[in-house]
Amino acid sequence: MRTLEALPPVDPEERAADKQRRDLLHRKSQHARRELLDEILATARRVAAARNMDGERIIRTDPAWRLLTTIERAPYCCSISDAARLLRLSRQRVHHLARQAEQLGLIELEPNPDDRRILQLFLTESGRARLAAARSVETAWLNVLLNGLDDRRLAVTVHVLSVIGQRLVRDAQAARTRSGR
Repeated sequence: MRTLEALPPVDPEERAADKQRRDLLHRKSQHARRELLDEILATARRVAAARNMDGERIIRTDPAWRLLTTIERAPYCCSISDAARLLRLSRQRVHHLARQAEQLGLIELEPNPDDRRILQLFLTESGRARLAAARSVETAWLNVLLNGLDDRRLAVTVHVLSVIGQRLVRDAQAARTRSGR
C-alpha cells in the first residue's frame, strides 16, 4: 500500500505573491467585463445616432418604420392585429401608424375579402421603393463601418452579443416569474 507523501511547506511570501497575482487577474477581468458593457452601450448609442449625408438616420427604429419592415418581412398578409402582435404595440397605436403611412402613400389598407371588418396592410410601390433605398444606404454604411473585420471575428462578436442577449431575456423572465407577473 502506497502512502501519500507530505507536501512541502508553502512559503508565506509565495502564498502572498500568489494571492496578489490572483487578485490582480480578478480586477483585470472585472475591468474588462465592465469595459465590454460600456463599449456595447456606447456603440449602440452611436449606431442609433448615425446619420447619412442628408441628415436622416441610417438605422431607423421608429415605430412607423418598424411597421413598414414588419409588413415587408411577414410571411403572410398582416392585419392591424397581426402587426400589433409582431411589433408588440397596441392595436390602436398600429392603426394610427397605418393611417399615417397610408396618407404618405407607403401602404394601402384593404378590407379582408372574407371578413370586411379586418383591415389588411399592403406595401405600395412607393413603400417598397423607400425600404429598398433605405436598405441600400444602410448596406453601404455597414460595408464601410465593418470593413476589415473578417467573417470569423464578426461571428464571434455576434455569438458574444447573442449570449448576453439571451441571458438578459432569461433574467427578465425570471424576474417576472418571481414578481408574479
